Amino acid sequence: MRSLLEVENPMVLGRIEYPTQPYEPVVTFEMHDDFGSFIACGDVYFEIGDAYIHIDNISDYLAVGYRDDSTYNMSDSEVIAYVEKHYGFAHTKK
Repeated sequence: MRSLLEVENPMVLGRIEYPTQPYEPVVTFEMHDDFGSFIACGDVYFEIGDAYIHIDNISDYLAVGYRDDSTYNMSDSEVIAYVEKHYGFAHTKK
């Protein structure tokens, strides 16, 4: 829908048309974990206290912060279950 403005000004002949926005505003929210890794849609990340940790970085995070290196040899599903049981919550980014 175009917006028209009728003017009564001898210097302006005709009417002024205000163009409509050719786009709708888009809000993006990029999410990164505490190591700086991008967390994409569908990725699993963990919330431990106030930290957000991507599943690719969780073993390093636990080894450095908690001296727990038991997750290095686990599958992703085992890591998710282990972290939820002992440390925090697992989420899947939508």
